[in-house]
Amino acid sequence: MSDPIKFKPLPPKEAIEFFEAKGYKIGFDWRDVEKAEHAYSFTVAKAMRNDILQDIRTAMDMAIKDGITYKSFAKDLTPTLQEKGWWGKKLVVDPKTGEEKLVQLGSPRRLKTIYDTNLRSAYSAGAWERIQRVKKTRPYLRYIGSPSKNRRKDHEKFYNIVLPVDHPFWQKFYPPNGWECKCSVQQLSERDLKRLGLKVTEDIPSTPSRTVLNKRTGELQNIPVGIDAGFDFNIGEARMKALTPPPLNKGLNIPYTGNAAKLVFPESRPLSKDIIYPDGLDEREYVDKFMKEFGSKKGEAVVFKDATGEQIIISDDLFKNPKGKLKVTKRMRHRHLGLLARTIKDPDEIWWTWEEYPKGRSTLLRRYMAKWDIEGEDQLGFVLFDVSPDGWTGVTAMKPDKVQSYLKSQRKGALAYRRKQ
Repeated sequence: MSDPIKFKPLPPKEAIEFFEAKGYKIGFDWRDVEKAEHAYSFTVAKAMRNDILQDIRTAMDMAIKDGITYKSFAKDLTPTLQEKGWWGKKLVVDPKTGEEKLVQLGSPRRLKTIYDTNLRSAYSAGAWERIQRVKKTRPYLRYIGSPSKNRRKDHEKFYNIVLPVDHPFWQKFYPPNGWECKCSVQQLSERDLKRLGLKVTEDIPSTPSRTVLNKRTGELQNIPVGIDAGFDFNIGEARMKALTPPPLNKGLNIPYTGNAAKLVFPESRPLSKDIIYPDGLDEREYVDKFMKEFGSKKGEAVVFKDATGEQIIISDDLFKNPKGKLKVTKRMRHRHLGLLARTIKDPDEIWWTWEEYPKGRSTLLRRYMAKWDIEGEDQLGFVLFDVSPDGWTGVTAMKPDKVQSYLKSQRKGALAYRRKQ
């Protein structure tokens, strides 16, 4: 007699696609990220470095694809976060206020919340895609209560509610409906209703709302009692809307796209020779001088809004190598830090470009450019922010001998900003 066939569970295709399609969103507080943004952005509160965000994202990718348990997820991820210093309580700059606050970074409890919330959200969003795909033959949803012994009393009134897929109820009460909520839905056909002895719910239990103040944004929100703030929406619906481009009545607010071969670079602007820093200082003094250009005191990180309105954190991380050591004097960069600061603050152009690296990794590059006239000599300020798994990297000042050729090679992609002439 042949051995019985063993079926290996397939990974949830829709959940994987949902999570893989997410971009990145840096946020100091979970309330900084609008609830619907969670449908298309991966964010972890207080993970202010892209490499930390990428490490957590990669671990979650594997958890969803391979069905990795929380125990294995935490065991593999914890040493990486500890090695990079994202663990325990640390002083971190709040980009909204510029204040330095003592906050909790990585911990077993936080990793459990990250794992649980992202896993359930991905499965829920993936399920909604399948629900929409087969709703003609299976037009009803049934609210299924949590299998946990510690059920939420506020959710019990939703148990066994049966309503059409497109009923407004599911726009607010489609699970998960809170932190660690284990509720779910079951999709049913007319035949299923008869077989299970169910009927479409006529009297939906009333759910009063409470007013919640988002102290980060100042926004007052009306949220149903029993639903945690930030969970009063349908993540699957929000994701599908995000994937549908809205109609445009006008062109995109981008002055130019492509290669700027025929786009003349703005004329150079005069700068005093005092912008060039003197030799002889130590690396920390050079960094502090650079930070002072942005109003920083004692070299503390500051939040700066660039010419496009994008908020970027200016800190000494811009001048550190992967091991965390300063690299200010490399290639005489220290002399041009003032010029670099001025280029970030008052650029001639800002270009955004997606570039693909080996192994299929794509990264968004932000190029800040300005051409300065220092006592009759053109000098190019060029600052590159690499929004990638390695964080914002690559700070470069170019000498005038190859200004034009370098401009020609770097001015491509989307011109997000151009100084008025």
